[in-house]
Order: sequence, then structure tokens, then C-alpha cells
Amino acid sequence: MNPRLAVLMACHNRRQKTIACVRSLLAQIDCGVEVRLYLVDDGSSDGTAEAVIAAMPEATVLHGDGSLFWAAAMAVAEARALLDRPDFLLWLNDDTLLDADGLRRPGAD
Repeated sequence: MNPRLAVLMACHNRRQKTIACVRSLLAQIDCGVEVRLYLVDDGSSDGTAEAVIAAMPEATVLHGDGSLFWAAAMAVAEARALLDRPDFLLWLNDDTLLDADGLRRPGAD
């Protein structure tokens, strides 16, 4: 059984950046770990949450009202992810692009 990795993200009205990050995460699927995304969309009005769900339907998308900001949104994502008892947590900024082998590199296991 592959280790389970919970990827935690927060976003607010950065649809293009967030989707680029999610696409770089999707490229990691065959990396030897079970990847699950937990995203807190803190009140975006630009369709970010819907775009994430369209790109990665299995993602857990939680919604804030715009008052969480990054730290509280990440805490909400982590609390939700921990309910599923992952083996590892990865805090990932929504403006980060992972290298295609970022979760598979030697020394990462």
C-alpha cells in the first residue's frame, strides 16, 4: 500500500495560479504515494473552487467567507485532512509549481 499524502492549500481569487499549481500536483499522481488535495477557498469570486473541482474532482474543497486568510485557511485544511489519517502532510502555496518528479526524487522516500 502506498503512503497517503494530504496536500493542503489555501486560495483566494488566484484562479490561474491555483489551477497551475493543481496541474503540477496532478503530474505527481504516479509518484508512489496516494495524493489527496484539501483546498480551502476563502471566498473567491473568480471561480477558483469550481475550476479546481473540474481539474481534480476527487479534491476536498472547503469554503471560507473571505475572513480566514492564509494561516487560518491552512489550519482548516489541516484539521479536515487529519480526519482521513494521512501518513504525511504537505503544505503547498497555491502559487507553487512542482517539478514533474518533485515527489519522487531520490531522498524523498
